[in-house]
Amino acid sequence: MAKVSKEYYEFKKASIIDASLEVCKRKTVSSVTMQDIIDEAGISQGGIYRYYKNIDEVLIDLLSRIRIEQYESINRLNSVIEQNIKDVIELRNTTIDENNVKARRACIARIIKEINNVWVEELEKYLYPHKKIQLEYMILADNFPDRARVIFPNASEEKSIDGRIMKELRREIEDGIITPRIPLQEFMEYNTSVYLGIINRAISVNCYQRNANSNNRNDYDIKRRYETFAKSSAFFLGVEKYFE
Repeated sequence: MAKVSKEYYEFKKASIIDASLEVCKRKTVSSVTMQDIIDEAGISQGGIYRYYKNIDEVLIDLLSRIRIEQYESINRLNSVIEQNIKDVIELRNTTIDENNVKARRACIARIIKEINNVWVEELEKYLYPHKKIQLEYMILADNFPDRARVIFPNASEEKSIDGRIMKELRREIEDGIITPRIPLQEFMEYNTSVYLGIINRAISVNCYQRNANSNNRNDYDIKRRYETFAKSSAFFLGVEKYFE
């Protein structure tokens, strides 16, 4: 292969990933082939193999790009959490009286509401095709574990926020500020299940079950469902009266 500049090399790889993204809009991730990408990119068969040895190498870079594009939402989410937790910590340094308790409960309710607002914005922005592709990666992992072991160890990890939230909620419970209606671990598991359930249902309705006579992908009301989810979370933590 003739020597090319680093800029040209990265440009060609990016164009291949662009093509793979377009293919994944039409096909499931597990069914995409190198030939699909060759046809979409308008590149020669020999040309694509200069940059990627096989389809799994393409999928690794595609998933990494998708996650990088969503980092803005992830960073916003962490910023929202950290600012509200900072407010809670400041309140802990004051005398625990009726006003202090109310203020700390209001902070917990605000965290729930603002986290859900970020989730809604993220889904509305990235549902199609980003979340669709990520869901199909998960399905691929279940059905093709050998391929998953190749793809997933090389994909960048998303930063988990569950541990940070759980730590602060546990402290509020210990201080007698909140009294959850269910055990904290069950509450966190409930939140994860509902969060993923809303995403998967939205993908199913908006990406796979679209009306043949319409290109509208907004049939599933994500915002309304997350509002209900947020209210139920506030109820389980016993701070529903501070939610509005």
